[in-house]
Amino acid sequence: MKIFWFLLLFTTGAFSQNAFDNSNLNTIVWNHNEKLEWKDFTGILAPNLFGNALTSYKIEIVPENVLVDAEDNIQGYENLTVIAKFYKDKSWTISQTEDLLAHEQLHFDIAELYARRIRKKFSELKNIKEKRFSVYALAYEHLWQECRQYQKTYDSETKNGILKEENVIWINKIKQEILDLDRFK
Repeated sequence: MKIFWFLLLFTTGAFSQNAFDNSNLNTIVWNHNEKLEWKDFTGILAPNLFGNALTSYKIEIVPENVLVDAEDNIQGYENLTVIAKFYKDKSWTISQTEDLLAHEQLHFDIAELYARRIRKKFSELKNIKEKRFSVYALAYEHLWQECRQYQKTYDSETKNGILKEENVIWINKIKQEILDLDRFK
């Protein structure tokens, strides 16, 4: 079971020497001051996919060199965190309107919202000096599943961004939720 959690946790993303560095030309780390542009969507539409655009993102656990001992304790657990990344080569569009770009940006913003929720949970675990890898992995997995459901709810309530007024409501809602978790940026 420990091996399963280890693989699950560390295969959720590709890691770099500096995970917060945007020098990887294929990824963008979420940043409040930088918004997605259509030129960032370099992926190719697969024949079995539908829609006008797709935003591909991951909430990645960093650093990559976290070690877990035989008792399930993370060595250096204090440094464990997550980042939200956008993947250019997996993201695509067939329509380039401002409204659709705002909708796709919000998908990335929701990823950051959940990255902050995970950071908050990790912070709570660190405050009680929780070192067990399985506890962090379970918290991550729970919030990752919640994020995926939240993304689906967003698409459903906005009809994939077609309902402009609903999209504006969601933009304001997510902006506020991100601000509420500002200390976990």
